[in-house]
Amino acid sequence: MKDRQYLTGAQAIIQTLRTFHINTVFGIPGVHTLPLYDVMREERGFRHILARHEQGAGFMAEGYARITGSPGVVFTITGPGATNVATPVASAYADSIPLLVISSSAPTTSKGRAPGALHEVKDQFGVMQALAGWTRAIEHVEEIPSALYDAFRAIQIGRPRGAYLQVPADLLEASAEVELPDAFVVEPMRPSKDTITDAAHLLRTAQHPLILAGTGVTAARANTLLRDLAERLQAPVLLGSKSHDVLASDHPLMVPAAGPLSPDLRALIAQSDVALVVGSKLGAERTGDERLQLPANVIQIDIDPAEIGRNYPVTVGVVADAQLALTALLEALHDLPTKRARTDEITRTRETAYRNIRTQYGERVALLDSIREGLPRDGIVVADMTMLGYASAQYLPVYEPRTFIHPSELCTIGCGLPLALGAKVAAPTRPVVALCGDDGFLLNSSELATAVQEQIPVVVVIFNDATLTAVKTEQQRRFSGRYFSTDVRPPDYVALARAFHAEGIRAENPDALRDALSIAIYRNGPTVIEVPLPAWEW
Repeated sequence: MKDRQYLTGAQAIIQTLRTFHINTVFGIPGVHTLPLYDVMREERGFRHILARHEQGAGFMAEGYARITGSPGVVFTITGPGATNVATPVASAYADSIPLLVISSSAPTTSKGRAPGALHEVKDQFGVMQALAGWTRAIEHVEEIPSALYDAFRAIQIGRPRGAYLQVPADLLEASAEVELPDAFVVEPMRPSKDTITDAAHLLRTAQHPLILAGTGVTAARANTLLRDLAERLQAPVLLGSKSHDVLASDHPLMVPAAGPLSPDLRALIAQSDVALVVGSKLGAERTGDERLQLPANVIQIDIDPAEIGRNYPVTVGVVADAQLALTALLEALHDLPTKRARTDEITRTRETAYRNIRTQYGERVALLDSIREGLPRDGIVVADMTMLGYASAQYLPVYEPRTFIHPSELCTIGCGLPLALGAKVAAPTRPVVALCGDDGFLLNSSELATAVQEQIPVVVVIFNDATLTAVKTEQQRRFSGRYFSTDVRPPDYVALARAFHAEGIRAENPDALRDALSIAIYRNGPTVIEVPLPAWEW
């Protein structure tokens, strides 16, 4: 039986969040959302992480969702609060993250009149409709529980692409009899028997199969199944920069994100006769704008039917949860003898990829080696949009699912620190380190105050070469070195960290970085480690 209660809009929101086992939210209070905060104040076991900017709050919730696989929730205010959180909403859409933003809007008395009310914007809801996968604007208190129910279904069943719920500010204090929903049981999408039969036939008869694994594998918690299938097929597993942690880096079948046009990678694919694509849309970043040539026979497993064959033609499309699809394939191939190992060509492709990274990044790669040495096997690395962040998505060894975050599709510079904070809230017993560039760190550096106040002991490594290096590299490549507005005068990052009451350390070389990191991960508060670097040379 549904639970009917007389509640304010704010109470209805909190009670429904409780129904769906939400006990942590990220946000910043404002005058429009004070009723929510008044209800939270009395709610036991409900944690609110006070951010310093709504973009930071959104990325914290995204980091939390990436590590837990459960929804990350943000509270924000009308107008500037909503527009500030727009970038994380776009990021959640790009990377299929279960993010839920709950925002106030102008009071119902302002609807259609544009009286210039506090925080009023032209079309707040329209902004979010353009960015989120699911949106709804509430007009009556009674709608709130059912709308939240629909929001959770949207981000927990099928492919999550972010959700946005908008509630007029006056409805947070208004009261009505509402019907609180029961939580639903998520039933993963099962594959059809025919598609599994067809896919199994192709894999059974393949001489040289290969697997391209995307983030959908981890989202479905299917990593072990993928490994088992790869071992049965002796198929190399090609990872992408976003799916770097799908298979352990020390697994002999793992091939890192070597760049879609790498000659060795292309040769490996050319020798293959069947490609199994699991949880990847084969997007432009991964395929070099679709210039990567796949075998004639392609099997694609994806939870989203719209992605089947969208970017590459497929022989067999399996619309299903990756865990259930891989389970079915393993059962269908249970009597298949293990295929001939392709150890030499896989090892050659992997080592060539690593050698290319060492050549491209030179001595800087030793810093990534030091970071790995300073972290335990289950440590979590968040790679911001910085040169060594990009390198880490190809080179840095990772060993467990959900231990590497690199949202390189939307590619938002400055996301590293808040993503790391959310990850640490989700996994408080595991070390979390953010790899940031000097200028990128400054975009959300105020979230150090959040880390200190909320006692979130993350470690931030800042690679400081006083340059917007990725952009300057493009100026060198495309404009013959006509540099403009890409050199920066950085602050003293050690002093800046200490001004926030965080620990600040300067590490002048890889050994010093390793030693500083191995100590910092056991501190009770946040630590910033600045690594001075010479300017990039072309």
